[in-house]
Amino acid sequence: MSIKIDCLLERNNFKLDVQLEVEPRSVLAITGENGSGKTSTLDMISGLLACTEGKILLNDKVFDDATTGEFLQPEFRGVSTVFQGGSLFNHLSVTRNITFGRGIALKDTSRFHEVVAQFNLESLLSHKPSTLSGGQRQRVALARAFLAPSEVLLLDEPTTSLDVNSREGVIKTMQNFFKTYDGVVILVSHDGAEIAELATQVAKIEVSRGKTTEAKLRA
Repeated sequence: MSIKIDCLLERNNFKLDVQLEVEPRSVLAITGENGSGKTSTLDMISGLLACTEGKILLNDKVFDDATTGEFLQPEFRGVSTVFQGGSLFNHLSVTRNITFGRGIALKDTSRFHEVVAQFNLESLLSHKPSTLSGGQRQRVALARAFLAPSEVLLLDEPTTSLDVNSREGVIKTMQNFFKTYDGVVILVSHDGAEIAELATQVAKIEVSRGKTTEAKLRA
């Protein structure tokens, strides 16, 4: 399931030009300065932002084609995302957060219990996110993304809020997951050690500033 992106995003005085091709079972790390368009790149892939020009394809599936106007809604893309901060639903328990969306069919299956154990969440399943630490919330968000069936996995600074011990465990869990994941992983990170441990390729967003800020991402 390779993903191909040839997409220009224009917003006010900012232009983001992304040309990527990522093969299945690859982990692409995207780096770049703050405000360069890293998260916007993930948002275009997930369907939260539309290309101003160009297209995004997953094999022959059209995610976004600005020329024809074809646009696949986020819920039909088969994309799982871990946002910065986790983006959990505060009114739902940990169990319901983990199984929210495409993961609901896997509730009470061996796969659900395996993921819960991987992220050390067994004692927290009945808790609400407001009672959790930042690291615990991020582990719940990762568990939700790993449980849901997907063809593309997007990770936006996935270990930023974790303490050293939690980070090491989560990195190991992600490494093991990637070994058996047949889709494409795209990771946004400022952490050189994390990138070295997880990524199979790296792309940096290059920025030039004038009257318009122009950012280019190539891989």
